[in-house]
Amino acid sequence: MDKRIRSTQDFWTGGVFAAFGMITAVLSAGYPLGSASRMGPGYFPMLLGIILALIGIAILVRSLTSEEGGHVSRLHMWPLLRLLLSIVAFGLLLNPLGLIVAAFVAVLIAAWAGPEFRPGEAIVTALVLALGSWIVFVVALKQTMPLWPVQLASFLGL
Repeated sequence: MDKRIRSTQDFWTGGVFAAFGMITAVLSAGYPLGSASRMGPGYFPMLLGIILALIGIAILVRSLTSEEGGHVSRLHMWPLLRLLLSIVAFGLLLNPLGLIVAAFVAVLIAAWAGPEFRPGEAIVTALVLALGSWIVFVVALKQTMPLWPVQLASFLGL
């Protein structure tokens, strides 16, 4: 059997899946697992970590036998940094500015990471996703979190 990597895309995807799965399984082992009928806090993460690691290993094996996955081009750092910035911005802005503003800003920054950034489309998308976040998390799931900046909320009587 030829052990040469035929699909670098599948190879790296499988490697990342397997690594994240194993890390998750190892970290969740520090929590009580319980049983299938009485799950502890570590049971579900352990199960997901094992499944993700097995999927990653299967993709790794496939990368040695199939050429369908394609090849990986060079890594583009600026879009990745912009996506990371959008996650960090959401986390930092949620408490002082509220869910609506934090989600809006995070979506705008994430859209900026794309190769075809159009400000008008990004604003509409950000508005829709910010309102969707409010509907899902506050209205449907009853999560308690600030919706607006504290000053604006007190000014509007919210």
